[in-house]
Amino acid sequence: MQTLLRDLAESLRPRVLPGVAALSLALVVTASPAALAGQGRPTHPVVVELFTSQGCSSCPPADRLLSNLADHYGEEVVALAFHVDSWNFSGWTDPFSSREWTFRQGAYNRVLGEPPYTPQLVVAGRTAMVASEIETLKSSLAEAWAGPAADLELTLRPSPEEVGIDVEVDIPEALRDGRMELLVAVYEKDLVTEVADGENGGKTLHDNYVVRSLERIARWKAGEPARSRHTARIRLDPAWERPNLGVAVLLQDPRTLEIHGAARMPLAATTPAGAESPAAGR
Repeated sequence: MQTLLRDLAESLRPRVLPGVAALSLALVVTASPAALAGQGRPTHPVVVELFTSQGCSSCPPADRLLSNLADHYGEEVVALAFHVDSWNFSGWTDPFSSREWTFRQGAYNRVLGEPPYTPQLVVAGRTAMVASEIETLKSSLAEAWAGPAADLELTLRPSPEEVGIDVEVDIPEALRDGRMELLVAVYEKDLVTEVADGENGGKTLHDNYVVRSLERIARWKAGEPARSRHTARIRLDPAWERPNLGVAVLLQDPRTLEIHGAARMPLAATTPAGAESPAAGR
C-alpha cells in the first residue's frame, strides 16, 4: 500500500511568523494510509486546509502530506493549500501567495485561539494543528466524518474564459439553526517552481491544490429553506493551466468558521462544449 506520509527527511517544525515567539516542537513522522484511516471511516467530504509558504523550509513536507492525503481519500477529502504572504520578507516571494489567504489564516487563529505559524492544517474549520501532529489529524478527521454534513451536488459548465457553477444544497435538520455561506474555490495542481532564494533557495518545489481564487456565492440564515440551488460564473485566469484546475465548494458558518459540507471536482472532468458532470458531497 502506498505510504500516505513519505519518510520525511526534514522536520515538520511549526515556523512561527514574524513577531511571535518561537514554538518548541520538532517532529519527524511516518504513517500509512491504514494508520491514518484507523480512527474514522469516510462518510462525506471533509475540508483540510493547509496554510503554507514557499519561503518556509518546513512547508514542503506538509505540501506533500496534503497531496498524499487527497490522493488517498479522493473526493472524501477536499484539500486546499492557501499560500500566505507572511514569509515573502525572507528573500523569496511566493508566486502563489496572497494577503487574503493570510487574513483567512488569521481569522481561524482568532476563533481557535492559535498563534500564527506554518505549516498549519485546519480540518473542517474546527481544529488547527501543526502538520506533523498526525494523531490530532486522525482524530480531527474521525470527528468530522462522524458529524452531520450538508449534501452538496456540484455541476460545472466550463467555457473558454470562465466556469459556470451549479450547486444544489440540502442541509440536514441538525444544521438548520445556524447561518451559512457558500464559498467556491478554484485550485490548481502540478505547479513546479524553481526557488532562487530564501529558506528553500536552490530547490524545486512541487505544489498541488493551490487555491487560486475564493468567492462567496450565497448566504442564508436560520429558518430559510433547507434545500436550495445556487449558480455562479467564476473567471479563469489565462495563466492558469486549465487541465490542472479544479473547483471546490464549501458550506461554512461565518461566525464559528466550521465547515458543514463540501464537494470538489477537477475541471478536466467536464468539457467546454457544455456537458454537465455532477460531483456530490454526501
